[in-house]
Amino acid sequence: MNDSLSKITSMIESAKDLSIEAAMSASARLIDTPSVSRPQEISLLLNSRSNRDISNGMKCVIGLIAKGEDGSPYFADVVKNVTNENAKVKQLVFIYLTKYADVQADTALLSINSIQKTLNDKTPSNRANAIRSLAGIRISSIVPILALSLKRTATDPSAQVRAACAMAIGKVYTISGKSKKQILELLGNLLADSDVIVVSAAIKSYFKIQPTIRNETNKWKSIHGNFRRICSLLSKFDEWAQICAIDILTLYSRKFIAKPSKDSVDPDLTLFIESMEPLMMSMSDMVILSVVRGVHLLAPTHLANLNIVLTRISSSTNNSQTRVYSLQTIEYICQDSRHLFADKFRSFYILPDDLPDIAILKLGILSSISNDSNFKYIFEEFKFYALHSKRKVVARESIRAMAKCSQISPEWSERILQWCLANIKSMKGESSNEILTIVRFIIQQKCDATGEKDKDEIMKILSKLAYYLNDDASDLEDDARASIIWTIGEYTVLAENSIGPDVLRIALKSFARQAASVRYQLLVLASKIVVFEMSRLTSEHGDSGKGKEIANLTLQESIEFKMFEYALHLAKYDPSYDTRDRTRMLSVLSNSGVDRAPLASLILQVPKPTPLVSNRTISSDEEFKAIRSYFKVIEWTTVPSQLPSSSIRKEAPIQYNKMTNASSVFSERSKSPSPVNPLSFSSHQFNNGGVSVGRQEQTAKAYQLQSLDEFFGNDDESSEEEVSETESDEEDASEDEYSEEEASDDVDEDDEEEPGADDVSWRGDESNSY
Repeated sequence: MNDSLSKITSMIESAKDLSIEAAMSASARLIDTPSVSRPQEISLLLNSRSNRDISNGMKCVIGLIAKGEDGSPYFADVVKNVTNENAKVKQLVFIYLTKYADVQADTALLSINSIQKTLNDKTPSNRANAIRSLAGIRISSIVPILALSLKRTATDPSAQVRAACAMAIGKVYTISGKSKKQILELLGNLLADSDVIVVSAAIKSYFKIQPTIRNETNKWKSIHGNFRRICSLLSKFDEWAQICAIDILTLYSRKFIAKPSKDSVDPDLTLFIESMEPLMMSMSDMVILSVVRGVHLLAPTHLANLNIVLTRISSSTNNSQTRVYSLQTIEYICQDSRHLFADKFRSFYILPDDLPDIAILKLGILSSISNDSNFKYIFEEFKFYALHSKRKVVARESIRAMAKCSQISPEWSERILQWCLANIKSMKGESSNEILTIVRFIIQQKCDATGEKDKDEIMKILSKLAYYLNDDASDLEDDARASIIWTIGEYTVLAENSIGPDVLRIALKSFARQAASVRYQLLVLASKIVVFEMSRLTSEHGDSGKGKEIANLTLQESIEFKMFEYALHLAKYDPSYDTRDRTRMLSVLSNSGVDRAPLASLILQVPKPTPLVSNRTISSDEEFKAIRSYFKVIEWTTVPSQLPSSSIRKEAPIQYNKMTNASSVFSERSKSPSPVNPLSFSSHQFNNGGVSVGRQEQTAKAYQLQSLDEFFGNDDESSEEEVSETESDEEDASEDEYSEEEASDDVDEDDEEEPGADDVSWRGDESNSY
């Protein structure tokens, strides 16, 4: 009989396990398999009378959201389960509402009553989820309810709930209307909270709403008294709170603290800078970049300690966006402090797998930090990229960077020029245009000098350009040919027409076969040659009546003028509208003779601006708007009368929650903010027999990595656990109840005495539930 009973029991257990396994596999099937009927199947689960089906349906919805799919079509089916008694179903509904409450706010109003009731729940996580969900319903008509709920949860005994309240303030502040002042006061109290988790959440909300606060007094009122405490807690915040806190205090420092000088630095500013130093070793790259910004804006002399860290981030991180941002930061800093990275130039060499944006940024940094000592190595890199890079953009930008480095010294300028002249024939497309731009830039630099040596060097450069132009083996592209012709015509006055006429004579033979850009530049070259002859003849024969006649006769018989007329005749029938239009304008010169020489010289020989040879820079590129705006901040307040006294930053009283045991929060006297080992126990427990092994195993199990189905487990088991948890919560609540007077007395006593081992153990248990 016993054997039969045991077999039946075993069969029932097996059937139960199979049903649970089938339900879990069905849930996974709905999540992973795309199906047209999937929405109907999930809807049936959400509308089922069985909590197990509803739980599976909620798991499907949350799983789809985690995969990036839209979960809003299930909104109505999900919201109706907000009244479900199953704690895990309700928790999933709250998570869903936190994300989608503002999408269908009108429908979400149906759940307000249930959410408000959950604010009285005994479990802190349920109360925290409730205030988050309520804050997601962004409708101005429920602002009074939101304000009352925020006021209530801001003084909740649980730090988890107060932290959720702080985050909720960041969501509802913009729609709070007349309640803004009251909500801002609540946030100020949370900034002074005794628990670092609450302060961390309050910092993030303050960072979000701070730009929308128009009243300057109200905007900084909460920061004045908490400035020094935030500095002391900076290393204890989570990484996003650290970023927000650094940005807030950086802005605050430039507004309310005197600008540092060589002789004096405000102690509060020193405190802030020193509090950021430990964050240089942060695991978060964004925290380090935020520290760099803060130090750069407040005390640039401290940046010397950050160049190694910045260089490491730009070369070692696997996140391409972080690498781009770090390189942009380095290039921005190099505008004023290029010496910081001069000896780190090898870290910015381009790697084969670097993205184009990263490669261009590295080239910009290399050109910025180049000097006489390191450019001999950087120049070799530039030449290799220009000649052998398979990416055209890298080759082009390396030549631009090389041009920027030509300003280091005259010796390097000459070496760069010779390399450009030697490689004109081997370059194609935009690279050849960039090389000619460098040549033009260096020629223009030499023109500024008046020595005969510079003039002779320019003549040699123009002669070599003319040779490349007339050499059939050069195989120059049309744009490159047009650029060479323009350069020869631009400096024909300096060469005294010794090169331009020969170039024009040879080129006119193939005028009709040239590209439109080349034909246009040949016409301009012919005009400049004639204008030079007009000016020369006028200066030789004078501008009197007889001298002018002789000059006109000599001009009309000259070969230069005949080539000019021939070019006008060819261009008169040119297919290009621009060329024909310029021909009609220049034909006036052939009829006016030397009378129009001054006007023609003014039009054709006016000095041209220096070409832009620098590579892509932060000051000119549109893609650097984000980095420029991020580093843009208000100017220092330099008028002493406008600066408040440092007493304004006297630390505000810490807000201890009277309903919370003082040992459950991070005490300001505690030297270590690290969480306590969850397996710790008090001496009282040890004397009474210690901690049960089952309890230890259960605690250790909570930290194992689990899937979604494993985490939520069996609904039948969860319901049993909920009953036991509820009973234990009721017993704990009955033991912990005491009057407000007794609570205040307890807090006072805890302020005078250090927390004992029992308190530490209790805190560890609460961290488990958290």
